[in-house]
Amino acid sequence: GRVVHFYGLGVGLAANAYRPNEYRYEASLLARYEEEFSTYTMRRFMEDYVCPPDKMDTSSEERDAAAIQQLQNDFSIISVKVLLVSLLNAFRDLTLMGICAFDFNHLNNVLVSRDHQSVRLIDIDGDSKGSIQFPSEYIQGSNVHPATGGRTPQRPPHVMPHKPSLDIDLNTVLPRLVQTLLLGKGRGPAHVTNITSEIWRASPEKAKEIIRQVIQENFFPNVSVEQVSTNVDAAVGNPQKVSKHIAKVAEWFYAMLKKQSPWDNWTNDIYDAMRCIDHLPIT
Repeated sequence: GRVVHFYGLGVGLAANAYRPNEYRYEASLLARYEEEFSTYTMRRFMEDYVCPPDKMDTSSEERDAAAIQQLQNDFSIISVKVLLVSLLNAFRDLTLMGICAFDFNHLNNVLVSRDHQSVRLIDIDGDSKGSIQFPSEYIQGSNVHPATGGRTPQRPPHVMPHKPSLDIDLNTVLPRLVQTLLLGKGRGPAHVTNITSEIWRASPEKAKEIIRQVIQENFFPNVSVEQVSTNVDAAVGNPQKVSKHIAKVAEWFYAMLKKQSPWDNWTNDIYDAMRCIDHLPIT
């Protein structure tokens, strides 16, 4: 892997799993330690985020019940958007370093800041593909192979080089991450699976009603379901504003989940994903 910031070179003692009795000295980059991130991975953050109140482990210092409860109470729809935008920006920044690929099939290589507003990526050289190359399999650029000098097929005229250079799978983890952030706060992972399945099976109007109810319960607990359904939310101090906001979020979420226009291709690449998340309503 690579690091963006480092202090210099260090020497470490390394062992091979297949040769447990053999040790070697190896040079390594000394990464800059950031206390705000340390070892708080996105996986641990999501575990805290969905942890039901009755299952919080108060006996563990690492999983302090009060801190988890505070996280869930403070995490708003704006917080969801800020975190997702930071994640997608981190993917985009990899291309600035010339990284060819990133393994986003799990959440252990994403670190979350202690204020839950930004992320950092680790183990960033996915599948050991190295740096971005040109010509490449996607963009030939020339019909002469740089290594062999042989002729390579030209890209068909109708194929445009719109795909980002970063090779990353956004179909496996990212949709589930968005679903969990909006539907699963303090409810457990099983709830996200069940409610998502229920939304998929329901008619469009019924599905959006389910989404509105869950969004209201997760992010606007002071607004009753009746107030949302009747566009009355005087208890919040601004009639109709919250209910309209919830309705817009439900419309966006339903189209994103079902991959309907304009979000039918939102997991194709990081730019399509950015456009989709940019349109997550926050007001």
